[in-house]
Amino acid sequence: MDALLIPKQPDSLYFVINRMWNGEAAPEQYHVEMWVNQSQKGLVVRVHGILLPNPRTPSGPRDKRTDELWNYDVAELFLVGEDGKYLEIELGPSGHWLVLGFDGVRHRSNDYVAFNPDHRNSSLVAGTWQSIITIPWDMVPTPLARLNAFAILDGQHLALNPVPGKEPDFHQPQTYPEARIAA
Repeated sequence: MDALLIPKQPDSLYFVINRMWNGEAAPEQYHVEMWVNQSQKGLVVRVHGILLPNPRTPSGPRDKRTDELWNYDVAELFLVGEDGKYLEIELGPSGHWLVLGFDGVRHRSNDYVAFNPDHRNSSLVAGTWQSIITIPWDMVPTPLARLNAFAILDGQHLALNPVPGKEPDFHQPQTYPEARIAA
């Protein structure tokens, strides 16, 4: 498989998260679309999905950083550098978001508490939701070596590329497909 390539705007790396974490087909209502591209300000990540009848969303103000967002409905993008450091970007249907930095598997090195991203969210638009966030270049692991995308919806764990194991474990960056940022 060729490396996934993140192009400059207006082009995008586009994919659909439509498999369960172990590779089995996922029901269509859980499918999530994702676009990733380069802007002058950084990497732009856009997520679009079907708004489930009873979405699992955090209480509290919308459109803000939310700890432990993975306990709710969420789409996630993991970006891994050649040195093994990685960034986890989480976007929820209610506008909540979370960005975390890791300097090794599950070894969190940055919570980005003060990060104030360029972020837009819309939900309840024709039964769908969309969230867009720009990650500044100084936060993106470079050179980029791997990436994977996931979704947790209604308690179901989905993956763009499956991960091994008996339980869903998204923190396996060594298993992700190769990726790079287009020059």
